[in-house]
Amino acid sequence: MILEFHSGAVTAKLESSQKVLVSDVAFQLKAGECLALIGETGSGKTMTAMTLMGLLPGNVSAADARIAFCGKPLPESRQKLLGVEMVYIPQNGLEFLNPSKKVRIHLYDSLQKLGIPRKQRERIALQKLAEVGFERPESVIDKYPFQLSGGMAQRVTIAISACSEAKLVMADEPTNGLDHEAKVRFMDMLKSLFPDAAKLIITHDIGVAALCDKTLVLCGGKMMEAGPSSMLLSTPRHPYTTALIGALVKNGMQETPALRSGIHDCPFYTKCTQASENCNRCHKQEDGREWWCSQV
Repeated sequence: MILEFHSGAVTAKLESSQKVLVSDVAFQLKAGECLALIGETGSGKTMTAMTLMGLLPGNVSAADARIAFCGKPLPESRQKLLGVEMVYIPQNGLEFLNPSKKVRIHLYDSLQKLGIPRKQRERIALQKLAEVGFERPESVIDKYPFQLSGGMAQRVTIAISACSEAKLVMADEPTNGLDHEAKVRFMDMLKSLFPDAAKLIITHDIGVAALCDKTLVLCGGKMMEAGPSSMLLSTPRHPYTTALIGALVKNGMQETPALRSGIHDCPFYTKCTQASENCNRCHKQEDGREWWCSQV
C-alpha cells in the first residue's frame, strides 16, 4: 500500500472561533492506482491534499491526522519527500514556476535532488520535456516562465514532476480549460510518466473522475460517497453525487434548490430532496462502495 490517509479534523483558527474545514476523510491508494477527489469549490479537496503534504496555512492544524506512506507513518516534516517521492502538479504552472529561473534551472534543481551528476542533467531534462509533448525541447529549456504560454508552463511543471522517484503524484485541477480529448491525453500522459505511482487527482470535473480508477465525493469537508468510478458515476448512491451529475450541461444543468433550514451532520441536508427531519448520517457499504446516507 502506497498511501493510507485519515484526515481527522482539520481546523482553522479564526479571530474569535474555530472552524472545521475537513472531517474524517479517509482513503487508501495502491501502486499504480488513481483516485479522484471531487466536489464543489470549498468542499475540502485542496485542504485534504495540503494536509497530506504538510503544507497547511499557519492558522490551520490537523493534529489528529493519521497518514502512512509506503507502510510507515509519514513524518511531520515532509521536505525530504516532496519533489522526490511525493510530487505535486499545480493548477497554474505560470504561478508555480519561479519567474527569475529558466526552465533549465527548474529541471536541474529537481535532478540535483536525485543525485544526478551535472554532466547528465541536460540530456535528462531534454528527455523529460520531450516526454510531456515538446517537439523541440531545446527551444524551451532556456526560456523564462514569462516566455511560456499557460499550456506550455503546465507541461513544464509536469516535466519537473517527472524528474523524481515519485511513489505518489498529486495533481490539483490539472485539466482546467481543456476540452475532453485534451483531458484524456493528459490522464494518459500521467499514467505513462508515472505507471507505478499512486495518483491523487483533485478536480471538480466529473469527466476527469471517470478516467480514474476510484472516486471520492466531498461536500462541506465530509465524505459523501466513495468507490470505483465506473460504478459510482453511473449509479450514484448518495443524493449529493446524484445532484453533482444532474448539474452537468449534458444532463440539463438541474438546479438543486435550498429546501430546508437548520444545521445537520450531513452538509448536503438543506438541499437534499430525500432528507427528512429524522435524517441521520449512516455509513453503508456494498460491492466495494461506501456512502454516508440513511435515506438510500
